[in-house]
Amino acid sequence: MNFVNLTGLWCLEESFALRMHGIINARILAGKSPLSTSFFSDHPAKSIEARLKASKQPVMAGSMAYYDYIASAYTVDGVCVISIVGTLTRYGMCNWGYEDLAGILAAADRSEAVRAILLKIDSGGGSVDGLRAFADAVRATKKVVMVWTSFCASAAYFIASQATEIWLEDSPLQVIGSIGTLMVYTDQSQALEKEGYQVEIFRATESVDKARINGIEPLSNDDRQEIQEMLDGCQKEFAGYVRRGRAGLLTSDEWKSAKMYGPSKGIALGLADQKGTLQGAIKRALQLSN
Repeated sequence: MNFVNLTGLWCLEESFALRMHGIINARILAGKSPLSTSFFSDHPAKSIEARLKASKQPVMAGSMAYYDYIASAYTVDGVCVISIVGTLTRYGMCNWGYEDLAGILAAADRSEAVRAILLKIDSGGGSVDGLRAFADAVRATKKVVMVWTSFCASAAYFIASQATEIWLEDSPLQVIGSIGTLMVYTDQSQALEKEGYQVEIFRATESVDKARINGIEPLSNDDRQEIQEMLDGCQKEFAGYVRRGRAGLLTSDEWKSAKMYGPSKGIALGLADQKGTLQGAIKRALQLSN
């Protein structure tokens, strides 16, 4: 599995982002890798690869044959159920990344055994890198793509908004929204100084702008403006995709504040279509595929 670059822009629900930041930052300051190897132990590819080896099928993870195998294994009664869980990135952490998900989606779309596709989402969001490409793949899919979700925030909603219909688990919790973009920046200078480190960064004469946003040197006003412009640009794209995917269904622009909503309010705003069970959503996917 390729390791993930944890820098860059993210679309994450706020409380989820803060929890992840607390875990990752503490490990980095302790001189450890950002994520423990235990985070990867439950990656779905592990069980799939084990089953392939047991059957002596020469299929490599990331290959089209691998995606065909997964699409087949996860298809029941004509509906391919693809799980989208946890923190989302281009290559995946303890889950499938955007590129793997796109491969599975394409395999399901061309499979004669698949009548409809259901994305089972439980995610607080993730990285911007690779997000738009996967959302476009969802929209371009020829077959019906349903979403059933118990938690669908930020980047996860970016994806869900491009599906045919969105169903929500009936829950008293806030389960949908956070349609916003953020970047977490940590000034580590005081922590390093407290530990006795004096860090000095040297750059080539002409490389005056190399890695200016680094957590050690203070941010200049130009740096802050650059970050703000990137965030605003990503947010404009995010809102545009939501409007495109939910065209004619949105009842107001209240969701643009990046607030999270419970099922009833989310449906009232047009962010989702109805509440229901996973089994009900699967039946609906088959109904729409006729």
